[in-house]
Formats: sequence, structure tokens, C-alpha cells
Amino acid sequence: MKTKFLIPLICITISAFTVQAQNNEDVTSRKFYFDFGGAIGVFIPFDQASDQKTLVGSNAMTYLQVNYHQNYFAKLQFGQTTVDFKSQTSFGALNSIVSAKANSTNLGMSFGYQRSFGKWQPFILGGAGASFIDVPASSFDAKTNTINHTTSSATNLYINAGAGVNFKISNSFIIFTEAQGSTIPDLPKNSNTHLSGISALIGIKATL
Repeated sequence: MKTKFLIPLICITISAFTVQAQNNEDVTSRKFYFDFGGAIGVFIPFDQASDQKTLVGSNAMTYLQVNYHQNYFAKLQFGQTTVDFKSQTSFGALNSIVSAKANSTNLGMSFGYQRSFGKWQPFILGGAGASFIDVPASSFDAKTNTINHTTSSATNLYINAGAGVNFKISNSFIIFTEAQGSTIPDLPKNSNTHLSGISALIGIKATL
């Protein structure tokens, strides 16, 4: 997993315990309060090829969440999905085989509802945003009889929905699990675009 996603998780853990030690106030009693956190997990694409090994990728996200009276929230999330990319293309008598990684960097806003049962807090959410996609691509130059391997980039609409549960360790520290489905509606369904799927995530949050 990329370092840029692991560093925020470490910082969150340290800051959460620091805040707890300095202040035992239950900030969730406020009308508005914020959660900052991150999560990592596995990603399973929807469009699996029936004759190939099941693709499993990774997902990492960072969140900034504003809560209203504990029950309603808006969540700004930034994350990256990475999954194996395999493609075979024929250019006349030539074959091009690519085995690499496809990436989708997602920035979106989700809205949700959560309800507390003691230390447990189930939640649901849904939202949309922008997906910045990088996918390997191949092209053939007939003049030089060369196959060129490049990266195709695009920006697409990103839609997500999910559910999960928070577990409150303290007034300022929460661990959570979440299942989140995401799709990129205008992306063609073929072997090059396994970037719509389900993520199983585990993460931590600090209440600010």
C-alpha cells in the first residue's frame, strides 16, 4: 500500500491517544463535530472474466467527516483503488500482452445516517465524485512496425454506497469496518476496466 495513505493512519492513531490523554470531554454531545480517519482493505471487481483467475485489488481511503447531532453526517473521502490489469491485443501478425496495474484515484462526497447502540454505531452512506483513472494502453505504429505501450488517463463520474459499523474505544478514538460498493458508470465493460467493485475496509478515526 502506498506510503501516502499509511502516514495519515499513523498520525491519526498518535493524535487520537494524545487528545484522549489531554481531554476527556465527549465532543459528540456537540451539535456539530468532526471525525478524521483512514482505512485500508481489499477490492473485488464486479466484472470478473469467467475464464480467468479472480481479480483482487487493494483500496486505501482518507476521510474527513462532519457529524450533525451524532445521527447525520457528510463525508469527504479521498482514496485510490489498484487492481491487476491483463490485456491481450492482436495487431495483424503481432500480439501484445500486458500484465500491469490499473489505478483509480477517487475524490467524492458521501452523505449518511448512523445510530448509536452503546459503543456500537452502525451506519449507511451514499455519494458521488470524480474518478481519475490510469489504465495501461497499447497502440501499433505501422510505419515503424512498433507496438507502443502507454498509460491512458481519464476523469469519470464515480458513484459509491456502503454500510458499516463504528466501535467507540474512547471519546476520541474509533475503529470501524465498512463494505463499500463503487461504480464508474460511463466506463466500458471490458478486460481493461476492472475498476468498479466492492471494497472491504477496516480503519480508524479520531474525533476532533
